[in-house]
Amino acid sequence: MRICWHGFLATNHSWSIVGQNICRALINRGHEVHMFSTNGLEHFPQDLRQNLRVLEGDYDMQLTYTAMRNFSHYLSHGNKNRFAIWNYETTVLPHGFAKNYRFSDRMLPSSQFSKKIFADAGVPEENMVVVPHGVNLDKFESVEPYPLKTKKSFKILANIAQPHIRKNIPGLLEAYGKAFTKQDDVCLVLKVVNKPPTEAFDVSFNEIYTTFKQKYKNHAEVEILSNFIIDIEGLYKSCHAVITMTHAECFWMPGLEGMAAGNLIIAPKYGGQLDYMNASNSLLIDGTIGKADRRMQYWTQSPYAAVFNPSIDHAIDVLRFAKDNYENLMKDFRPRMKKVVQNHTWDNVAAQILELAK
Repeated sequence: MRICWHGFLATNHSWSIVGQNICRALINRGHEVHMFSTNGLEHFPQDLRQNLRVLEGDYDMQLTYTAMRNFSHYLSHGNKNRFAIWNYETTVLPHGFAKNYRFSDRMLPSSQFSKKIFADAGVPEENMVVVPHGVNLDKFESVEPYPLKTKKSFKILANIAQPHIRKNIPGLLEAYGKAFTKQDDVCLVLKVVNKPPTEAFDVSFNEIYTTFKQKYKNHAEVEILSNFIIDIEGLYKSCHAVITMTHAECFWMPGLEGMAAGNLIIAPKYGGQLDYMNASNSLLIDGTIGKADRRMQYWTQSPYAAVFNPSIDHAIDVLRFAKDNYENLMKDFRPRMKKVVQNHTWDNVAAQILELAK
C-alpha cells in the first residue's frame, strides 16, 4: 500500500514521535511510506530519512497528527483512507474546530477521554475510532541506562518535555518538596525544556524552580536534564518510578513508556492515561475537577472548560508510599504492566490503522 504522512515529524515533539513510530511500523510491514515534515528536520531519525518526500499523486492511505483546522490541507493527497490523529485536553474544543472532521474518513483519538471531548463538540461517534499510542519493546530491551549524575538509590522521573501550564510543574515540585528532604535517599529527575515562555500556555521553568528552592530549602535532590536524548528509553531504565501531576493529558506517553521500562507509574486519577492505568497496575492520585485556567487552553478559551486538580496531600502520601513499598508494589504490578505494554506496541497500532482501510 502507498501511504503518506503529512505533519509534524521532527524536533522533540510528541506528535513527531507518534508519526515516526507509526511510519516505521508501516514500513516494517512492507508498505511504501512517504513522509513530509511540517516542523523541519531537527532530530529527524536517520533510519527514516530515505522516506522523506515531496508528496505527489494520490495515496492509498493518508495519515497525520495535527490540529483539526489543518485536516483539509494535510489530508489532500487522495480521496480515501484519510485518517487524522488528534487529541485535546481541556474538555471544550476550540471554537470552529469540530466541523473539520469532515475532511477525514476517520478521526483516531488516542483515548476514550479525547473521544468524549470530540463527541461533546459534535463530532459523530461513528466517525471516530480510538487508536492508542505505543512503545518499541525491542528498544527498551536493548538500550543501555542513561548515565545520571545522582548517586541516590531511588530515582523518580518526571518527563515533562514542553513546560506548559496544564502540566502542573508547581504542583509536582510542591508535592516532592513536602514528601522528602535532603536526608532521604531519593532524587527527582526532571526532563524538561528549559527556555523562556513564547506562548500564553507556556511557563518559565527557571522561575518555578527558583521559587521551589526558596520555599523548600531542605528539599531532596533534583537532577535537571534539558538536553536532547536520542534514546529516551535509556532514561526510563535509569529510574525506578515515573510521575506526573498534570491537570489533563489525552494519553500521557511517559506512563506507557515507564511501564515498558519496568517503572512504578504515578499519575492523577483522571485523563487519557486511565485507558491503560488502574489501581491494579499503578498508583493513582486523587483530586477534584475544576475550571481550566484560560491560559492553559490552546487556540481559544472557554469559561466552561474543565481540568483536574490533583491533591497535593494525597500526592505526598503516594510518593512516600511508593518509595517505602517499591519492591512489593512492583512484584504485584509488574505482571499486569507487562500485559499492558504487550498490547500497546507500535506494530499493534499500525495493525489497527490498517484494519480501518477500505
